[in-house]
Amino acid sequence: MSIFDAIKKSVLEGFSSEITVADIFFSVGVAFIAGLFILLIYRLTYKGVSFSRSFEGTLLMVCTTSALIVLSITSNLALSLGMVGALSIVRFRTAIKDASDTAFMFWAVAAGITAGAHYYILTLVGSLLIGFLTFLSLKIIGNYDPSFLLIVRAKTDTALEYAAKMLSENGFRYRLTSINSTADYNEAIYEISVGSRHSKLVSALKKIPDVTDVNLVDCRNAPV
Repeated sequence: MSIFDAIKKSVLEGFSSEITVADIFFSVGVAFIAGLFILLIYRLTYKGVSFSRSFEGTLLMVCTTSALIVLSITSNLALSLGMVGALSIVRFRTAIKDASDTAFMFWAVAAGITAGAHYYILTLVGSLLIGFLTFLSLKIIGNYDPSFLLIVRAKTDTALEYAAKMLSENGFRYRLTSINSTADYNEAIYEISVGSRHSKLVSALKKIPDVTDVNLVDCRNAPV
């Protein structure tokens, strides 16, 4: 046997010739269980401004679909090469708002790939380990007061500048997210952590001359 025949034999032996119904149920089922666990960790650790239920469904679909793709390409060499070529031209242009969403997407893909390759123990144990470490680290990092959206509307730019100065002088952690100006009013929107001082903050901002409206919107994003 030549070296080329040996290489060909070793490559072909890596592909199973048949996919059984049990293989499909086990691979997709394990991927689905791992996907549900990923969704749980995502809900428990989410700290963004706008919670997206559609992204949750996307994580679950990516996890199970990845398992189905890997299950199919591990059964046939020609199909695997064709799938690689097909996936190479796919472009995903959906903007991801939070960097942590990208990490959860990769986690879902990894869980689906390992489940589709029949590494069920690796899928489950690996997901449990990643979930525990993710929950622990993000809870430690995100151990701060819940975020609110503060919307201040005033007649003049000077009033908005004074409102921002008041936030800084009173030690509030905030970030300007947008500012709007019309013929009738000027509006500034902040992402801010206020703790239990929200009522005092609203009252103090309303006392600023030329400030017409102050709104504080809870953005803790706990799904209901």
